Amino acid sequence: MRRAALALTFVGVCLAGCACGEKTARAIPDLPVLEEPAPVVLPDELEEKCAAAVVELDADIAGARFDGCLVRVVASGISITASEFVGSRVQIEFVSAVLFADNVVHDYGVYEAAAVVVSGCSDVTIRHNHVYGNAVGLGVGESEGIAVQDNVFESNYQHNALSLYKSSAQITSNVFRYNYPHAILVHFAPDSGPTGVSIAGNLFEMNVEDAINFEDWRDAADASSISGNLIYRTNWAGINVEYNSWNANISIEGNYVAESGYPIDEFPESPLGTEEWSDGWQHGIKLEDCSGAVVAGNVLVRNRGSGIDVSNCRDITLVENTVAANGVGVRIGGPDEESFTRDVSPLRQEDAGPSVVVCVDNYVCQNGEDSVGQRCD
Repeated sequence: MRRAALALTFVGVCLAGCACGEKTARAIPDLPVLEEPAPVVLPDELEEKCAAAVVELDADIAGARFDGCLVRVVASGISITASEFVGSRVQIEFVSAVLFADNVVHDYGVYEAAAVVVSGCSDVTIRHNHVYGNAVGLGVGESEGIAVQDNVFESNYQHNALSLYKSSAQITSNVFRYNYPHAILVHFAPDSGPTGVSIAGNLFEMNVEDAINFEDWRDAADASSISGNLIYRTNWAGINVEYNSWNANISIEGNYVAESGYPIDEFPESPLGTEEWSDGWQHGIKLEDCSGAVVAGNVLVRNRGSGIDVSNCRDITLVENTVAANGVGVRIGGPDEESFTRDVSPLRQEDAGPSVVVCVDNYVCQNGEDSVGQRCD
């Protein structure tokens, strides 16, 4: 079920006249095609387990249906498989070695509440599920060793498909489609224990704001990586690291990010309506108020804003990226005045200054403007 490892061996179309400085014209890669996980197929007959009740699971269960229930997983080492959760919440808390696989989870619309919650856990695997039509898809908090793989997160319309708080995880080979505002929100590195998050080989299609957003990811002891993902048609940024993510220890490598700034009115309307939706950054990769990031070997094309946008950052390296046919190729600048007064994690004056960026062998060409603001060292 793993898709073709997104080694990003693209077929491209040459942009004529692409002799930027000493650079030679090259093929601009087309959008790659990724194989999606196979559809989740439930058994023809499901055993009704509850309706509008609280259920505690302390043993393996398969082929069940829960309708309007609160389902609590209270034992370690168990599996919940091939079941349907309709308007129900699954709480996996303070346990370990749990498998949640081959399930369908849908229509849990409670404001700010995730349909599936993993909290205070270790070694939990969320594999090959279809999670759709919920307010929030999956919420992970203060947990480690979490694997999220081969799932489809679709139309989770109120506060992210996947939210990761003070946790370590591997997020691989999933599909994120039509979620609002973000597909993945990663915020606040754990105070102790593993601090690495890997987001690799996923498909992100038409998520309304940022596809991948790291916020307040500071002083991470372990490296995190965003690699080999296909991200296209967000309205805001494909990848965003922001909100005082100092010493973030993040590598962003080998991703294909295209068509950020896709028009708001082209997105499917959510059950809550679209009154809170607004046009955002429209950048391929956005780095703001952060440090400790390497951006290497990415393809950033046809984004309405900047291919790469850097504001008030230090210790940033841009190497061997292809940045073409964007509104702006690379923009490097200082702090945004609104950063000092924003409601979430405002910027301190002592953390403000010019960006410090090292650029090596990037191909920046055929953009509306190839580079703006400070130059790379």
